[in-house]
This record gives sequence, structure tokens and C-alpha cells, in this order.
Amino acid sequence: MSLARFNIQYFNNFVPVIPICVIVLFADLTYADDSAKTGTVSVSVERLQNKKSFTKSVTTTKERKAATGIGPNREKLALEFAKQHHPELAKLIQRLKKHKPREYKRALRDLDNTRTKLERFKTRDTERYRLTLERWEVDSRIRLLAARVSVMGSATDKSKLKNLITKRVDLQLELLRYDQKQAERRVEKLQKSISEIVENRDDYIDAEFKKINRSIKKTGQKNKNKK
Repeated sequence: MSLARFNIQYFNNFVPVIPICVIVLFADLTYADDSAKTGTVSVSVERLQNKKSFTKSVTTTKERKAATGIGPNREKLALEFAKQHHPELAKLIQRLKKHKPREYKRALRDLDNTRTKLERFKTRDTERYRLTLERWEVDSRIRLLAARVSVMGSATDKSKLKNLITKRVDLQLELLRYDQKQAERRVEKLQKSISEIVENRDDYIDAEFKKINRSIKKTGQKNKNKK
């Protein structure tokens, strides 16, 4: 496997993604707002057909059969997470609730999963939590900005998009270096354990032999007492 391919897979494994339905809605709302300003609200039949085909391709049978909601407490936490770390995404999800309630529930489940995974990092590894959360925030903005560029295509937005991508790559590099340090610490511990066993091999053997011997004697004594 090439280094470039490894890095892409590594990145995708650790970055929670924004639901595609949110991106589709963003593009639709941006298009509608822009059309309203120019006085042209009509949408071509071809565009509607393309959108229908695209939406169908990302909706699997498994997703259709999945549960459609989460508890009110987790819903509240998911929305608070979005408001705190990406307010623009939170606003779009709120608009989903009105325009596409089923997609709203899907978006909430994805946000809830993201928040839960990050919370596990928060309690176990604060540095990984910081890096992963920051990268999610950047990735979230990239996806929404990319949707805007696909509709509007302004030079300013394209420049912002490139800056965000640069930041995301730098964060990926920082996380890889952090993982490298963690791996080096684990290797160091393994080397110490190996050295300790090599230096005290006979003592380990004697200790294990005595331990098993005591267990055998206790078992034998119990069997005699039962008879």
C-alpha cells in the first residue's frame, strides 16, 4: 500500500463525516436563496432527476430499516455539540427538521455518534480528543463550504476552501506525529518487559512452577476431602 493511500485511509477512519443529506439541503437552500434574489426560482427537470438519482444512491436498504430517532436528552446534546463546534451546521440541521424530518433524524444520529466517540477520547486521551475534535470542525466546514462552492463558485469561497484543506492536512500530520510518539512509548515499554524477562528468565520459571505446584496440591487436597 502506498503512503498516500495509507494516509487517506487513516484520515477517513478517524474523521466523522457530515451527513450527505445536510450537504444536499445546504446546496438546495443556497440555490433557492440565490434564485429568489435574482427572481428566477424555476428548477429544471434534469436537475430534479439528477438530485433524485443521487439521493437514492446514498440511501441503502439498511439505512431505511434503521431506527429513525434518538432520545430527547441525546438529541439535545447532539444539537448543543453542533452549536458549540459548528454553528452553521447546527442551523442547517434545524432547517432539516422543518423541511425533511426523516433526514433530520439521520443527521442527529450521525452527530450523536460523533459526539459519543469524541467523549470517549476526552476521558481517555485529552490530546487525541483535542486534535480529533479540531479536525472534525475543520472537516465539517470544508464540506459545507464545498457545497456552497458547487452552487455559487465564488473566488473568495474557493480561497477559503483551500485554506481549510491546508489546515486539515496540517492537523492530520500533527495527529500522525502524536500517534508516532504514542507508538514509541509502547515500544519502549515492550522493550523493558522483554529485557526484564531475559535477565530474570530462571526466576520467572521457578516462580511460575511453584505457583502451579501450590495450585495442584490444593486441588489434590480438596479431592481427598470429598472422598
